[in-house]
Amino acid sequence: MRRVIGIDIHRTFGEVVIWERGVLRRAGRVDMTRTALECFGKTLDPTDEVVVEATG
Repeated sequence: MRRVIGIDIHRTFGEVVIWERGVLRRAGRVDMTRTALECFGKTLDPTDEVVVEATG
């Protein structure tokens, strides 16, 4: 089943949402540190699609 992960990136954190089986749910925040991002990345499946939104 297709799963899309959306991340709205801010200066110190990213707000994460997951769209799966037609349902959108909040997945919380992830800190914008290397360690936190690596831990978050390990939770992703190889078939996940990740969409990043960032403004400067």
